[in-house]
Amino acid sequence: MSRQSAPMLRLLAASCAMLFAVPTLALAAPALDDGIDAYQQGDFEKSASIFSPLADQGDATAQYLLSCQMINGAGIASDQDAGWQMLDHAAQNGNMDAQILQAKRLEAMQGSLGDIHTLYENAARQGSAQASMWLALDHLQNDRKDKAREQLDNAWAAGDPRAATMIATRFTTDPEQRQEWLRKAAEHGESHAAAYLATDFEKSDDRARAMGWCAVASGLPGHEANIDWEKIGNAIAKNCAHLDADMEPQARAENRKQVDVFLKDFFASYQKWQPWRPCVISDGQ
Repeated sequence: MSRQSAPMLRLLAASCAMLFAVPTLALAAPALDDGIDAYQQGDFEKSASIFSPLADQGDATAQYLLSCQMINGAGIASDQDAGWQMLDHAAQNGNMDAQILQAKRLEAMQGSLGDIHTLYENAARQGSAQASMWLALDHLQNDRKDKAREQLDNAWAAGDPRAATMIATRFTTDPEQRQEWLRKAAEHGESHAAAYLATDFEKSDDRARAMGWCAVASGLPGHEANIDWEKIGNAIAKNCAHLDADMEPQARAENRKQVDVFLKDFFASYQKWQPWRPCVISDGQ
């Protein structure tokens, strides 16, 4: 197949450097473990030398990671056509990340919708939250609500908090259930869920929790960052101060104390979610 479009190649190039430990993919030969270790450490020449013979033997993980290196010219001569062909081998051999990336490539190239569906369905069956989210959105767009809810449940079980937000806003009518789903999503770093909660508590005139959720939605730490209290404080001042602006000074001071307690409690159970990225070794959580 012809070369991929520039935007997808830039996505791969940007992602290839973001390597995460936890070799859940490395359950095969020790050689594969060594290759993954080198890949994670950015020693791409070594990883390519290890992956190449394993890829020839049909190892799907080696094929996937080697294809990333080939497409981006990382530690090996750049050969995009051969790299995409190698990625196709990895997808056919069952690597779910390769299947997702192939599906995204076909989308960018306006390829067969049936082929795209098949790739996402295969990845979803292996527990890919990213694939389940794509399928859920497709079902919603085509008014297949039962199937959409099933895929959202799968995506949430696989660790994607965006699914909980969608369940809350698309499928939940009970206010307490809605709040519970949104809270779960926010506690895993889904800022949209926090924004919904801020609006809900503003409507119920719960100033402290409205401001707390507003602060979370506005100043939530990035997936690679530690909790930045200064950033959160700035978010309150910039985006959330209107929520208690009409209070008397003493009442406002008391409200802000309650907001501080809320935020400390929130971040005590905060668990960051790591979005899917191509050419990255996932921790599977």
